[in-house]
Amino acid sequence: MLWIFLGILFVSLALGLPIAFGLGIAAVVMAVLSDIPLSIMIEQSIRGVNSFPLLAIPFFIMVGEVMSNGGIARRLMELAGALVGFVRGGLGQVAITGSMFFGGISGSAVADTAATGAMMIPSMTKQGYTAPQATAINTVSSVIGIIIPPSIPLILFGIVTETSISRLFIAGIVPGILIGFGLMTTTFIMATIGYAGQTRKFRFDVLWQAFKAAWLALVLPVLVIGGIIGGIFTATEAAVAALLYSLFISLVVYREFKITALWGMLIRTARLTGMVLLLLAFATVIAWFLTINMVPQTLVTQVQAITQDPFLLLLIVAGLLLLVGFVMDLTPAMVIMAPMLTPIVESVGIDPVYFGVLMAFILGIGLLTPPVGTCLYVGCGVGKVSMEQLVKAMLPYYATLLVVLVILIAFPGIVTWLPDLTAVSGN
Repeated sequence: MLWIFLGILFVSLALGLPIAFGLGIAAVVMAVLSDIPLSIMIEQSIRGVNSFPLLAIPFFIMVGEVMSNGGIARRLMELAGALVGFVRGGLGQVAITGSMFFGGISGSAVADTAATGAMMIPSMTKQGYTAPQATAINTVSSVIGIIIPPSIPLILFGIVTETSISRLFIAGIVPGILIGFGLMTTTFIMATIGYAGQTRKFRFDVLWQAFKAAWLALVLPVLVIGGIIGGIFTATEAAVAALLYSLFISLVVYREFKITALWGMLIRTARLTGMVLLLLAFATVIAWFLTINMVPQTLVTQVQAITQDPFLLLLIVAGLLLLVGFVMDLTPAMVIMAPMLTPIVESVGIDPVYFGVLMAFILGIGLLTPPVGTCLYVGCGVGKVSMEQLVKAMLPYYATLLVVLVILIAFPGIVTWLPDLTAVSGN
C-alpha cells in the first residue's frame, strides 16, 4: 500500500496535478484495491477535518491579512528599525527583527515574505543593498514565522499526530529566536565583508516614539503567547482573541483600512483555508489506509533494525525531510509525513513536541529552495529578481539554517526546556 501511494503521488507531481488531487486519486485506488466501500473513505475524510483546533488556521490567516492591511505590520517594522537599525547591516537587521515580530502573530511564512518584503525591499535598495541581497534577507527570514508561535504548520502537526498544540507553540519560541539571531549574525558578517546599506544612529527618543506608536500592536503577541502559556485559553481561542484584537485596533484605533476591505481578506483567507482542509481530508484517508495495513508499525520495526540511536535517527530523518522539501510544499509534506515519521522517532524516545518543531523547521527550509519553494517564488515576485539571482544571494543563509538545524538536533533541550518548564509551573 505504501508503494502504491508513493507511486501515484509522484506520478501526480510529475503531471503537475495539485497534491490534494493526487492524494484523492491515491485514496480511491487504495480503497478499490482493498475492497473497501468508498463511503468509508468519505467518513474518514470528514473525520480528518472535523476538528475544533483546525479553526485556529483560518483565524490566524485572517490575523495576518488584518496586520498587513491595518497598519500593525508597518508599526512593528518601524519599531524594529528604531531597535536594531544601528547594527551593522542596517535595514537587513530591521527586516529580520520585523519578521520575528510579524511571524510571531501571522503564523505564515508566505504572509511574512509578502508583507515584510513589500515594505522593506524598496527601502533597502535605496540604501545600498542590491535587489537580490535585499530580497534574500527578507525571504529567508520568513522561515521564522513558522517556528515562533502561532504557527500554522505546528497546528497541522498537532492535529495529525494528536500532539498538544499549546506545547508545540511554547516549544517554538526559543528555536525561533535562535534562528533570528543566526540570520542577524550572518547579515552582520556579510555587511562587514562588503558594503550592505547604511546604518542609523541609535536614538532613545526615536525608539520611544516608535514604541508608543506600536505598543498596541505589541500587545498582540503577548496576548497570544502569554495567554497560552498562562493557561488562559487554548491555541484556537488565542486565534479568535488575536483576530478580534487586531480588528479593533486596525478599525477603531489606527483606522488604516475601511470595513469594506474585509470582504477581500475573507475571500483570500477562505481560499487558503480550503486548500489546507482538502489536503488534510485526503491525507487522513491515506493515513487510515496505511495504518490498517500496518505500514507505520512495519516502518518502526525496520528503522529500529537499522539504528536505535536517537541522534543518528534524527540525522537520517532530517536528510529525508530536506529531500521531501525540495519536491513538495510544506503543508502537504507535513500532513503526509508527520503521521508516518512520528511513531518512528517516538519508538527511540524522542519527544513528539520536539520533533514537531524540528519537522516544521526542516520543511520550512524547503520553502526557500528550488524547484517548488513557495517563499522563493513570492520573494522573486516582490523583489523583481530572477530565481538564479535570489538563490545565489541566499547561499550564506542556507548555510546558517543548516548550522542551526544541526544545533537543534545535537541539543534537543533548546526546544524542550521551555514547554517542560511551563508544565512544571502549571502543576
